[in-house]
Amino acid sequence: MEYIRTLTREFDTGDRLELEVDTRAGSLTVRGEETQKARVEVVARLWADDAAEADAQADLIERGITHGSKRLTIKAPTLLRSGPLLLFGRSPRIDYQVTVPRATSATITNRSGRVEVERIMGPLRLESRSGRVSTREIGADVNIASRSGSVQVESIAGALSLESRSGAVRIRGCEQDADVVVRSGTVQVEDVAGDLKLDSRSGVVGISKVRGGVAVRTASGMVRYEGPVGGPFDIDVTSGSVRVLVDPESRFFLDAESAHGSVQSDLALRDSSRRGGAGGPGPTVRIRTRSGSIHVGVR
Repeated sequence: MEYIRTLTREFDTGDRLELEVDTRAGSLTVRGEETQKARVEVVARLWADDAAEADAQADLIERGITHGSKRLTIKAPTLLRSGPLLLFGRSPRIDYQVTVPRATSATITNRSGRVEVERIMGPLRLESRSGRVSTREIGADVNIASRSGSVQVESIAGALSLESRSGAVRIRGCEQDADVVVRSGTVQVEDVAGDLKLDSRSGVVGISKVRGGVAVRTASGMVRYEGPVGGPFDIDVTSGSVRVLVDPESRFFLDAESAHGSVQSDLALRDSSRRGGAGGPGPTVRIRTRSGSIHVGVR
């Protein structure tokens, strides 16, 4: 029989907090606010033989929420069911909604379910086995490892390290360097203030507005870049086309070669002795593809 249990816990934390969360099945939302309290709201969908058993499971959930010494820990218990219900794929689901002070750092481990984190100062470390991941307005470094599910990152004040095994990845707004590894899935990166390093095995890669250097390695899939040339580019594609559209004022040395495909540049040639103007020679844009075309133009 299915039972729904809800509970709320609230703690006085002061203006700073370390948050540690370990979830199993269910959604998790973490939101920073101008507060000196932490609030944990839980909605649990439980399978039990009777109400007393459901209450006992709810008590285990509550005991997994502890606070002390500026640290809030949330650990979802293992709720096992035996009997015919498992034949129909029914299992417990625990949804957490957590409100914390803005000056919170977080370490999150998620086994299955959606995770959203927003408006904390960070740093943030997040590992997800299965489920969509969304982070926004994080005030320090962000480290994300996702096995399965889409990942969306927006407005990161620190550096970003992201590894995704399967699922679409979208990054918008990183004020330092970004290091991205994607095994399978489309990748969209926009507005990186530092250097971008991206390694993709399979999927379309779209990049725009990187103010530092760009290093891209992809085994299979088209690569497209739009924006300034603020540092050296090194784009290496095994199978797929490359399209680079740069800002008109960008100055650089182009080194492009395709083993099996056309190479086209719409850029006007400039005097190499004046490359980069008074600041010295411009960066090198190196593009290689073994099978596919290369097109360089002005956006």
